[in-house]
Amino acid sequence: MKENTVPRTLISALRILLGIIFLATWKENLDQGLYTAEGFRGFMEHLADGHPLEFYRAFLLDVMAPLAPVFGPFQMVAELGMGLALLSGTLTRLAGAAATLFFVNLFLAYLNTALGEWIWTYVLLIAVAAVAALGRAGLSWGVDARLRRRYGDPRLPVY
Repeated sequence: MKENTVPRTLISALRILLGIIFLATWKENLDQGLYTAEGFRGFMEHLADGHPLEFYRAFLLDVMAPLAPVFGPFQMVAELGMGLALLSGTLTRLAGAAATLFFVNLFLAYLNTALGEWIWTYVLLIAVAAVAALGRAGLSWGVDARLRRRYGDPRLPVY
């Protein structure tokens, strides 16, 4: 039975869009210095200021901000990696799952209404990332399709 490729093609278009969003955000954050220790620490403090969830506020101030020299560069590499993986359709399930968790974290961060963000944007990003992961979006217009043809389905569901 031939697989219906129309839904996967549409999901792949969403995957590519999500990859572009990651890369555009990465470039903007890089230009603003948010990946430096000082920039990342300041951003964590900004997110924590007036946050309604005490556990999350404590997480930002007591874990993330003090470790800014580690987490700033890590976030720079993670955002770039997720963007490139989603754009190219490489290890899409893994990249989509990581992006889903990343956007859940951003959703929690922006529950702070004092920041003026429309949090439902993050709900949409969570949904698109989850669909990219679960829909095997790299099997259309992606490197994952080539990997599957060459090696078959992997033991761990990474594409």
